Amino acid sequence: MNIKKILTAAGAATVLSLAGVSAADAAPFHDGFGYHPLRHEIRRVVDHRIVFDSMRARHMRYMGEPYFLRGHYVVRSFDRFGRVAFVEVDPYTGRIIGFIRL
Repeated sequence: MNIKKILTAAGAATVLSLAGVSAADAAPFHDGFGYHPLRHEIRRVVDHRIVFDSMRARHMRYMGEPYFLRGHYVVRSFDRFGRVAFVEVDPYTGRIIGFIRL
């Protein structure tokens, strides 16, 4: 059983090398915004100013600083109708994900 595995792996490596595909090209890749198994990058979080600018563009008033919660920013704010709402913001792009209205 062990020799079958070795021969299968050797055959697959030969086929890939003849096709000009390296092992890094065969690995799954997700457009730079997700997880890549071969590269562990540290992504920078946007500045609070960017978050406030995206909220002002939607005519929202914020109360306090954004805080990081479960992988995204949460900001307590008033929506354009004056109701209290928590806004979820993508910490890497500054775009608004959604609202939690109270």
